Amino acid sequence: MLHSGVHAATASTWHRLFSSLNGLLFRNSIRLEDDLNKEPKRLASLLGPICAQMLTQLHYAGAPQLKGEAVEALLEYMYKRAIEIGVPLDTPISAKGFRLGYAEGLLAHPGHPVEVQGYVGLFTWLVVQYDDIVGQSNEMMEEALLFHQRFFRGEPQPNNLLEGIAGLIRDAHDHFDPVLANMLQISVLKFLTSNLLERHDGFQNMTVTRAGKRFPDFYRDMSGMDQAYAVFCYPKALYPDVGAFLEAIPDMANFINISNDVLSFYKEELGGDTRNYIHNRATCSGKSVIAVVAEVNKETIESARRVEKILKGRGIYEQSWNESVRGYMAMHTTNPRYKLKDLGIGEEHPLAPFEHKIGQFFEEKRK
Repeated sequence: MLHSGVHAATASTWHRLFSSLNGLLFRNSIRLEDDLNKEPKRLASLLGPICAQMLTQLHYAGAPQLKGEAVEALLEYMYKRAIEIGVPLDTPISAKGFRLGYAEGLLAHPGHPVEVQGYVGLFTWLVVQYDDIVGQSNEMMEEALLFHQRFFRGEPQPNNLLEGIAGLIRDAHDHFDPVLANMLQISVLKFLTSNLLERHDGFQNMTVTRAGKRFPDFYRDMSGMDQAYAVFCYPKALYPDVGAFLEAIPDMANFINISNDVLSFYKEELGGDTRNYIHNRATCSGKSVIAVVAEVNKETIESARRVEKILKGRGIYEQSWNESVRGYMAMHTTNPRYKLKDLGIGEEHPLAPFEHKIGQFFEEKRK
């Protein structure tokens, strides 16, 4: 669960796992509230109640506390597998992505076996880097464009990052029901494709019209990897009854995407970023961005309520989703990059007490 995460990634990466259209899509859009990013206090006063309402409506109990042994077990597992994958851990984007994925597995899936937590964490670690390298620059484009062809032909990828992603896609069946693993794989392949589409001339030169109002949601679904992060909640070893949660997956996926848009908006607006889903939707609808934030928040809660109704009384299936929601909210409230302390809902990151141990671990392993 984007998405991220947990989210000590670069300033643009984690949001892109759970949201958005590329800025080029709406490069000609007109901002409806030009001065909001210049008035942080006013912006906070408008967004604070909306974000607080989300947490209240979700019955958010605060960031989960972590046990030292769980922290150390996942760190050991992920480090070992990362070395096997062969992607260096000492680059800034890799190190941050590793911590993002590591926290994702712990916060959102505390009851999962360490191997599944590690799978989620490693996946996040690698796609964060792919998103940064391919989706935001022209690096590795030639290799990435041929990823799908190589993958379906059973051919090796030309570098450790792409081969690592391919290996984790194939490993989905080790941890998840065969059909759900297929869904997860398709979701990841769509995400990889979305990064390539952003660099495509057809996308960059596309004429934007009001009639294309379904395109923002279409592209966002492609780029969010939301179904994959919904499937992460239910490894087959613990949750064999797919019928207990299958009906809820569409709303789980929608929740994963759009809750992030609400909680990320303050940070993005302060930065003058109009390349997000809220602005895209405001452009298409003619509404103000604050009105759209409130509207998307309402839709977030509606999706959460539908999931609650479907899973109510279904024991461990209900519990796993509730834990993932709590962890996902904590990923935002505890990460300084979202600046939610300005809105009165920020918290200390639960991994903060362990950060020195994490640093020591990496230093020891380098020796």
